Amino acid sequence: MALEKTIISPSEASGIVNYAYTETNTLLPLSSVFPMKSLNGEKTVIWAPTLPGVESGLVEYRAWDAEAGYGSTIAQSQERSAPLIPMAKKMHVSERDIIGHLGDKTFLRNRMAELFTQLGQEAAVTTELARLHVLVDAKLEINSNNIKGTWDFERPAALNNVTPAKKWGTATSDPQQDIEAWVKLIRAENGRTPSAALTTSGVIAALRTNKRVIQDLTKLPEAQAPTRIGDDDVMTWFRTYTPLKTVRVIDDMYTQFERDNGLLLPLNLSTVVPDGTFIMFSSFNDQTLGFTASGPTAEADDPEYEIGRAVNEGMIGVVMSEAAPVRYDLWVNGTVMPILQQAVSTFKANVL
Repeated sequence: MALEKTIISPSEASGIVNYAYTETNTLLPLSSVFPMKSLNGEKTVIWAPTLPGVESGLVEYRAWDAEAGYGSTIAQSQERSAPLIPMAKKMHVSERDIIGHLGDKTFLRNRMAELFTQLGQEAAVTTELARLHVLVDAKLEINSNNIKGTWDFERPAALNNVTPAKKWGTATSDPQQDIEAWVKLIRAENGRTPSAALTTSGVIAALRTNKRVIQDLTKLPEAQAPTRIGDDDVMTWFRTYTPLKTVRVIDDMYTQFERDNGLLLPLNLSTVVPDGTFIMFSSFNDQTLGFTASGPTAEADDPEYEIGRAVNEGMIGVVMSEAAPVRYDLWVNGTVMPILQQAVSTFKANVL
């Protein structure tokens, strides 16, 4: 296949893809948790995670003229690195599309622009799903198109897949006591006090009938208190009685995104986020919690494509043509990876 530049140039196609990617990305819920970060053309991402605290040594007193003892090195931090991996997709402008329009560059350009917009949106959604996996599990697992690997961001075992002594589906459980204990665990691992949480509608439904939550809010004796409160009441309880000032419901969050933007997420959320999942982290706007690394592509480096970027980063789009059969292939490519820099400031519990 030959590189096609006359209908829509690689520079213009890349601009369309990047615009669609950026516009969609800004609407996605986790874009503020993992903001985009250019690697300035580097194809390896490097970060310095916050690690659990280590016990300090002491300097000994000594007698005059006595030899000093040797100490041992204590590692305070350690850089991590990972090679970025590309994500790409092709679309056809087929023989059937071209019949009656061969030579009509306006028609072909408009059709290609539609497809490049679609591909840019799909790339942004793919990035968001990777972020969700990373925030929930503190790791990214990929098994597709000849690549299989796991990128583990090292959430301490004490903060991962914790189960409360009494599940929150039990009306007599004490979620406030659980959250207070979990915050202490986070602080013990050198993490930041959480002010945000992601959970499911199932967890919120369970807390609507929780006796401790109802008692805290109504101040009524159990015999006079309602047996069920509303979703908004549960959110008020979180803000009033826990450090969690922003609690978002994952399934509602993405349903609202789909309704507002007409883009359906291609997954069953319950497989990524089981119904009893409760994730705590520092903030939805903590710029140090993590980031989304945006790296280079070979096409942007190749002068034949004339993409002309000052910095090689971001998604690219190109058109390839074939004479037999007559068709055009649209190709979108990019290197993007979410990085959880402070896994010690995240916590995952299974509360149902």
